[in-house]
Amino acid sequence: MTKNYDYDVAVIGGGFAGLAAAREASSLGKSVVLIEASERLGGRTWTETRLGTRIELGGTDVHWLQPHVWSEIKRYQLSLEEFTPPEQLLYLDNGEVREGSEDAVFGLMDKGMTALADLARALYERPHEPRFSNAAIEHDKLTLGEFLDGVPMSKLERDMTSSFWAAACQAPLEKAGLTLPLRWLALSGWDWRLMLDVISRYKIVGGMGLLSDGIRSDTHAEFIMGKAVTEVSEAQSHVTLTLSDSTMISAAAVVCAVPVNVLSRITFNPPHQHAEKLGASGQISGGQKVVCRIKGNRTPYMAFAPEGHPFVLLQYDRPIDSDHIAVAFGSDASAVDGSSITEVEKVLRTWLPDVEVLEVATHNWTKDALYRGTWAVPGPGQLVEQLDAVEARDGRVLLAGADIASGSYALIDGALATGIRAGRDAAAVS
Repeated sequence: MTKNYDYDVAVIGGGFAGLAAAREASSLGKSVVLIEASERLGGRTWTETRLGTRIELGGTDVHWLQPHVWSEIKRYQLSLEEFTPPEQLLYLDNGEVREGSEDAVFGLMDKGMTALADLARALYERPHEPRFSNAAIEHDKLTLGEFLDGVPMSKLERDMTSSFWAAACQAPLEKAGLTLPLRWLALSGWDWRLMLDVISRYKIVGGMGLLSDGIRSDTHAEFIMGKAVTEVSEAQSHVTLTLSDSTMISAAAVVCAVPVNVLSRITFNPPHQHAEKLGASGQISGGQKVVCRIKGNRTPYMAFAPEGHPFVLLQYDRPIDSDHIAVAFGSDASAVDGSSITEVEKVLRTWLPDVEVLEVATHNWTKDALYRGTWAVPGPGQLVEQLDAVEARDGRVLLAGADIASGSYALIDGALATGIRAGRDAAAVS
C-alpha cells in the first residue's frame, strides 16, 4: 500500500517522554522523526560543565522506587551516587538561625508530613492508578496550603514543613494542588522519610545526560533540532505538522510530548480537546534552582527557611578541589537573581554568615519560552483532565509527558512511563 505521509510516527519534543516514544516506535519497525525546538535533548534536564565541574541545571534525582527510570538506568548500565549526607542542619526560627540534630530538625516536619502520608495511603491505594477507587479524584479540591492549615502544629513546625514543600512545589502552597505531594508519598510506600530519599538523594554518576544519550543511541529515528512545531493538522489518514520555518511534515500518528505550559503555542486543527484544556489550565511552577561554587570546603550541611524566603532550601552537594558545590532552591524565581553572585551570596549568608560564593549557574526555566516553568505543579482540580489527556486514544495525536503522568507525576519516571506507552500506541495507530 502506498503511504500518503512522510513518516509512520512524528514525535514533538525531545525530553525524556519524547525520546522514549521515539525509541519505542522505531523499535517496532516504524519510521520516526523527532522534532525538538531547542538545540539539545533532555527537556527540563540539562547536564553541563560549569563551575569547574559537572552540574545539573534541571532534573537530577532518581531512585529504584521510580520503576520506569530504574529500568532505564539498568538498561544502559548506569549507576547511582548520592548527595553527600548532611552533618549540619540549619533552619530559621523567627529569623534566627538555629542548628539541630537530624532527628530534631526533621522531627519538626513530622506532624504535617505524617498527615499527608496518611491521606495519601487512603486516596492512592495503587500509586500508578489514581482511578482505582476514584477517591483521589473526589478529594482533588484542596491546595497544599489549605490542607496544612488544618493540621495542628506550631508555627515552627509549619515553617519547616512549608520549607520542604515550597522547594518541591516551586510555587506558593496556597495555590499548589494537593495531588503532587500525595502522589509522591504514595510512590514511596506512604513513608515521608523514604520519600525524601526517593526524590532528593540519588543521582546518576556522570549526569542525567548519560541517560538521554543512551536512549537516543538506541533510537532509530531522524532528529530535527532547533525548529518548533507551530501547527498540528489531523486528517482522516494522517497528521500534518507545520514547523517554525514553514516546513511541513506528515505522519500517520503523532506523539506530542511538550510541557503543558507551551501547548497553547501549538495550533491544533481541528481543536484537540485534551491539549487545549491542558494548555488553558497550565501548571503553576515558577521557582528556580541555583548551583553554587562556594569558597573552601566545610562540614556537609542542609539549610531550611520558611515559605516566602528567597531560597527555602540549601543543600551541600560535594567537594571540588579546595571548594564545594551547593544547590539552592526557591519557589519564586523573581525573588532573587539566581545569575548574580552578589545576590545569591547575600541570601546564603542568612544561614552561613561567612560564606563566599565564587560562581553560580542557573537556568530560568520559567522565562524560557520553550518550557515556561520548572517541573509541573498542578492547581487543585486538575487531576481528572491530566488523566483524561494521557489516557486518550481517540485520534492520531497522542499526548505524553511528566506533566500528565498518572503515577510519577512531574518526575523523569513519569515522563518515561507516558512516552513508552504513547510511542507503542502511536506505532499501533500507524
